[in-house]
Amino acid sequence: MNRVPTRGRTPKAQAKPARGHVHERVLSYMCRGLMVGAFLPGQVMSLRKLAAGLGTSPMPVREVLSRLVASKALEEMGNGSVRVPRLSPTKLRDLFSVRELLEGEAAERAAKRATPALISELATINKSLLQAIAKRELLNCLSYNQKFHFTLYGNSSSEVLVPLIETLWLQSGPTMYMSLLVPSMPWDASHHKTILEALKAKNAASARRGVIDDIRGTCRALLSITESQNVELPFAHGPELHFNY
Repeated sequence: MNRVPTRGRTPKAQAKPARGHVHERVLSYMCRGLMVGAFLPGQVMSLRKLAAGLGTSPMPVREVLSRLVASKALEEMGNGSVRVPRLSPTKLRDLFSVRELLEGEAAERAAKRATPALISELATINKSLLQAIAKRELLNCLSYNQKFHFTLYGNSSSEVLVPLIETLWLQSGPTMYMSLLVPSMPWDASHHKTILEALKAKNAASARRGVIDDIRGTCRALLSITESQNVELPFAHGPELHFNY
């Protein structure tokens, strides 16, 4: 029932921005957590725990989880709970092959527009990433890797490509943590060096190839887990990662 605002009460039209701000803050937190790999395949989302951690009521968290289910970033289980999807080898190949197409294109466009300022910024991010790898600071590895890629893709100036890539990272991001733990295929971010060299040389095709090789390396590492065991990514029991909003 619609009510006319009375004296001393906040009008409904003025109350919406505050609620919208909370919703966007929760959405931003969840999306970042998924893209950097702070949430793991198979992990069940605790409505109460997320709400408490974000200092909000369960309602905006529930709304955000429903939105992420609709976008395939999360999945609803038979008992009504929501979890990060586990990915089969077939889904992994499909997801990463599409990433190659879109991210390769974004990298090539970005390389054509590369400036010394962009190259310097990416080099600084990558330096922090390499330091995190050396110290085995896994969450920092994930965060700086995501920042490197999206700083690059943002330079493509495409209003179409970047949102599509973000959608793919919502689905593939939770696998990134696992790819760091494959002992037979240690990740050293070596392809980032190729990308930086391509930007300096203004070689757009080489930038595309560097990104594609980076994506393929991660996919091979993940498939070495799933195909050898013929299972989906089984990290529901993995260590819980904590990151700040």
